[in-house]
Amino acid sequence: MQVHLDGTVVTSEAAFHTALREASGVEWYGGNLDALFDLLVGVVDPPIEIRWSNAEHSRAAIGDRFDRIMTVILDAVTERGSDKIRFILEAGR
Repeated sequence: MQVHLDGTVVTSEAAFHTALREASGVEWYGGNLDALFDLLVGVVDPPIEIRWSNAEHSRAAIGDRFDRIMTVILDAVTERGSDKIRFILEAGR
């Protein structure tokens, strides 16, 4: 699974979860942080790449929940391994 998130578009937690649902093809994805962890660790087969460009825009729009999303993604990388999940966070150009 490859996911490219553009922070100029992903300006809410709901938009983030919608993008993940569409990229994964898992229609029953729950759209919350617990479901995010489950999706990354046990549902989607690796390799998984999540590239979040213009991340500072998402951070400004989403606020504290952005940090929670980051924590869940990084926990999933730790759980599954960086060889299975690649997470790239990019600032705008």
